[in-house]
Formats: sequence, structure tokens, C-alpha cells
Amino acid sequence: MAFRHATGLTQAEVAELYNRKWPSDPPKTFKQISYWECWQGPGSESSASARPPSYEDLVRLASLYRCLIDDLLLGPHRKLPLPPPEIGELLADVLSIVESDGYPGKADDATVITFDVPTGEGTVAVKLSRREFTELLAAGGLAALVPGAASAEPLTATGTTYYRHVLNAHQAGHHLLPPAAHLSVLQRELRGIEKARQEVPGVARKELRRIQSEYAEHISWLLRESADLNGCQQWANRAATWAMEAGDTSMAAYMMIRSASLALDKGDHARVIDLTTAARNASWRIPPVLRGVAQAYEARGHALTGTVAAAQLDEATELITTGRSETDPPYLRFFTGDFADLQRATCYVDAGEPGRAITILQSKITTMPAAHRRDRAVYLTRLGAAHAAAREPDAAAFAGLGALADARRSSSEHVMAELDQLADTLMRQWPRQPQVRHFQEELRTARAV
Repeated sequence: MAFRHATGLTQAEVAELYNRKWPSDPPKTFKQISYWECWQGPGSESSASARPPSYEDLVRLASLYRCLIDDLLLGPHRKLPLPPPEIGELLADVLSIVESDGYPGKADDATVITFDVPTGEGTVAVKLSRREFTELLAAGGLAALVPGAASAEPLTATGTTYYRHVLNAHQAGHHLLPPAAHLSVLQRELRGIEKARQEVPGVARKELRRIQSEYAEHISWLLRESADLNGCQQWANRAATWAMEAGDTSMAAYMMIRSASLALDKGDHARVIDLTTAARNASWRIPPVLRGVAQAYEARGHALTGTVAAAQLDEATELITTGRSETDPPYLRFFTGDFADLQRATCYVDAGEPGRAITILQSKITTMPAAHRRDRAVYLTRLGAAHAAAREPDAAAFAGLGALADARRSSSEHVMAELDQLADTLMRQWPRQPQVRHFQEELRTARAV
């Protein structure tokens, strides 16, 4: 109760925040918060008015109150450092992903790995296949955050297979940890690749250079997620240079498209069109899916001038959804029909037709898997922008609140920057609207943490 009061929240407000971050059926109510607060602590029994929270509930309350779990059970220990807020969330993510049918590369060779949670509350047993566990372990920092997770044997760092495996693990598990955790591991691996290049003959050197370009591409993307747009561009340029050295013209074209996406962030429609046109009309062949991505971004550039290039968007969708090949670079697997629909909806917003965008975005959000937090944050942010353009401030603020929760869980500063823009737009036009003010206050609180 003391920690709740310290945050300035009522029991009803705690229940509302809890349900927004961790929806459940039935939802939590102020009565549930009251039951937990009336509980007398470890060793005491339940009663009609007092019930102990589960371990999961304790983790979530500590996250809401920004304190230690031990603080809630035993009183505050001010000399102890606060744990990274990702620990409890990381365990929840691991559990939800392992239980999800959509987890990539699920294997049958299951083995039980025990994560020792450093709270004095015992252990959480998670059943993972060896492949799943190795990918999570390679995601950089899991063993450090949860002691005991490194009980399985790591891969031996030899050859291109190892380097590609590590990269694939980081790409598949990008949402498990903040970008900084991935960046430190990927940059360390890059140094290892460069050292290996000095010790192998020409053909192998070229292949390692290709892998370096793939690492640089993912680092560029992570920096964009960190809202470091200059760093994103620098690593995109490095990826393009290494790709040309390795003869990987598809990656070089892809980095031109990455530069176009950065130009979209700045509203520079002319540069967007120049870069995407150059990528599509390059003298070398690029995969149809990549050509479709270029088409979609080019349509985004035209939308900034008020024109919806419907035919171009249709062609982009067809290329992305039907142009796949077994020889496509692995990074193209992230560009699907959903990506094409998101670009179409964004075009409608930018061109002043928000109603059509709202229809597309709402249909996508309702069918999105719960574990895809970053994607949902992006869609909700765009939905908020669409509602704002349609002069529906309450709906825009509500979408923004949903996006804020998911953006914080996925540590996406790029989405947070878009939410800042949405809040500025809403406060500029509807500064006295209660829901708008609530969204602004929640965003300001999140920024202060």
C-alpha cells in the first residue's frame, strides 16, 4: 500500500494500469488490489478480505511501482540497486513465446532448462527445445539477466555457420532485450569476424565480408529503434560498402531503401523518391520482394505530396506477397503482406484520407499475435495518427496509450519518437480534452523513468 501511495495511484488506477499492460479474463479490479494489500505477508493465511498475490502478480506490481519485489514483501531496502525492469518482463516474454504456436523454428527435441530467478522466491521451470534455448542464449544478455540460464553448452565460435546463427538469433529475438543489449554483442561478434578474415583465403574472406554487411544492416536497424538516426545511416552506409565488396548487390540496394526510410522520417519526399527509384532501376537484378519494398516506400514519398499512388501500392503488394523465392536473402522474411498494408494505410494518412487508413489498421491490430509487441506499437501509433487526422482526439489518445505500453515493453525509441509527435499534435489542437491530457501525462511519466 505504501508503494502504491508513493506512486500517487488509487487502487482503481493500479487495476486499470495492470489490465492495460497485462490484459486478462476476468480483468483485475480494485478489489483484487485491496485483497493483496490486506495480506499480511509470507507465512500468513488467506481470508475473506486478504489474499496473497502470485509470483507473477508481484513481478508486475514491482514493475508498476518501480521497486524491488523484496520491498513489497519485506519493506524498502534503499541501499540495494533497482533491478533492470526487463527481468520480470523477460521471463514473461520467454514463457509467452515458448507457448506460442507462431514461434519460429519450433523443434521437437525438447529439454527442460531451469531459470534461477534472483529474488529468493525459487525457480521458474521453462520447457525449451535446445534450438530455442540456444537462440535465446545467443540473443545477448539472457544469461547475465537470469543467472543459471547458461547451463546449456554454447555454440563453438567457428566458421560462417556460427556467425550466421548468432545473427539469426538476434533477429528472431530482437524484442526480448533492449537494443543496447543486442548492439554490444553484435559489435563484439563483428570484431571476431574481422579477426577471422585476416586468417583465411580470398573466397572465405569474401563470404565473411558478406556476413559483416548483414551484421551491419541489423545494427543499423537496432540504432533506428534506438532513435539514433545518424548512427543508423552510418551503419547502413557501412553495410552497403561491405555488401559491394562481397558482390551482394541485393544488400546494397536494400541499404538504399533503408536510407529512403530515414528520409521518410524527415519528411523529405524528393529524396525518398530519388533513392527508391535508383534502387528499382539499378543495373543489377534485385529480388522481387525487395523491388516491392522499394515501390511501397516510393508510394510513401508520393503520399507526402498529397497523392495516393494506388497502382504502385497494388504492384508493391503483389511483389511482396507472391514474389518470394528460396534464394531470397533471409532479411526479406520480415517484409510480408502486413508490411504492405501498413505502408498503404500510412499513405492514406499522409495524403489526407485517414478514414481508409483506420479501417486497414483496426483490422490488422485485432488479428495480431499478443507476443508481437513492437509491431502492435507501430500499428497503434499509426492508428492514433489516423484518428487525429480524422479529428477524433479521444480515439487517437486511446490508441496512443496502447502503443505506449507496447513501445515501452519492446524498448522502441523509434516508436516513442512517433508517439511524441502524436502527443504534440493532439495537445496543439485539443489541449483541454481529458483523454488527450491523460495520454500526454502518461507519455511524460514514461519519459521520466
